[in-house]
Amino acid sequence: MNTNSRYDLIVLGGGPAGYSAAVRGAQLGAAVLLVEKNAWGGTCLNKGCIPTKLLWETLHLQKKIKRAGEFGITAELKASPFSDIQQKKNRTIDLLSKSLKKLLESHAITLAEGTAAFTAPDKIVLQGQAELTAEKIIIAAGSRPSGLKGLAIDHQKIIDSDDALGLTELPGKLLIIGGGVIGVELATVFAGFGSSVLLIEKEPHLLPGEDSELAEEARKMLERQGVKVQTGAGSFEEFLPHYDKVLVATGRQSNADTLALEKAGIEYTRKGITVSGSFETSARGVYAAGDVTGAWNLAYISQAEGIAAAEIALGRSAAVDYSVIPRVVFSMPPMASVGKRERELAPGTFAVGRFPIAANSRSSIAGERAGWVKILADTRAGTVLGGTIVGNGAEELIAILSLAVRHSFTIDQIRRELFFHPSVSETLHMACEDVLKQCVDLPKK
Repeated sequence: MNTNSRYDLIVLGGGPAGYSAAVRGAQLGAAVLLVEKNAWGGTCLNKGCIPTKLLWETLHLQKKIKRAGEFGITAELKASPFSDIQQKKNRTIDLLSKSLKKLLESHAITLAEGTAAFTAPDKIVLQGQAELTAEKIIIAAGSRPSGLKGLAIDHQKIIDSDDALGLTELPGKLLIIGGGVIGVELATVFAGFGSSVLLIEKEPHLLPGEDSELAEEARKMLERQGVKVQTGAGSFEEFLPHYDKVLVATGRQSNADTLALEKAGIEYTRKGITVSGSFETSARGVYAAGDVTGAWNLAYISQAEGIAAAEIALGRSAAVDYSVIPRVVFSMPPMASVGKRERELAPGTFAVGRFPIAANSRSSIAGERAGWVKILADTRAGTVLGGTIVGNGAEELIAILSLAVRHSFTIDQIRRELFFHPSVSETLHMACEDVLKQCVDLPKK
């Protein structure tokens, strides 16, 4: 790479926001440089979404094999050592990372590996040596696990989520501090593989941002797996001596402080980089997207922001609509929600429809009978306001419900739609019918 090269667009960070911004920039005709300091794919691919879901999928497969006898199949389950499972995870990550790199190269994007820092609003220095210039720069440097006051992470006994996903041996006893999505998912994974897990959360219930009914369901699921759950925990010190590993899962923090932003006059706080509605920072021509802004820490939002930021930087009109954001937790079974929660709605302004997964034919065929669907609808307009899905396939079904909320579908529109039979998606149809207390697949109430 020519150290005197000038680009139309430089993107800092190769995660969902960054690589998407780079590809969209190239699609719009820009000469693009993409810089990544660790591994292509960022946190999501290497230390977040992909590894956690691969471990979850392994557990899900084990569960189905254990129940093979119910389907008339004799199968002997011989579990591999945890280190072998981690090797499979690492191979999958390596394959996806190489595929991503080829994708980027196919768009003629110049790739650079190493640390970057600003020297001016239109200049960065790479690895402290090569100074590069661009008319527009997009910062997509992502985030890292946040610490916990009074408990130093030593990456040995006191670990973060990055460390946890890199373990080659299962901890016999694992304490997880933090009952948000990360804490619940990792409790599910490690308990499923055989660790004795205690999950503590300072708030009154798990998943503090979620509907209390969903949070209670998460507790029940974990306890069925053998996880001990303690909410409203005032302190954690008393537990420390009794556990082999202590996982701090209290959220993530922006990497904004790693880029010498002050040299470019870019404003940021402890939370993240400050941006306008068009993703532009306080420095003209410099944009920021994804976790580095500290707003959402969700890969699919980061990708949408990266694409929009690139379009805006290159003179197009674009925006991201945050009004409807689906939320998923990979518990066992998974759970998902979208739109309004009951606590956000005034009594009498909404109606509730429910349908148990156990009453769904397709779920019974698959032997996945746990869970339920709940739909919230406006009593006057009949529009879908939100809902919750607990059960196998929740992470897929939530997209249907998300579309319904975003586009103000009415209960009558959904219940008159023809859902394939037998399918798990019929649960949404039946829950909508139950809003009107006219579900033909439920007993008379």
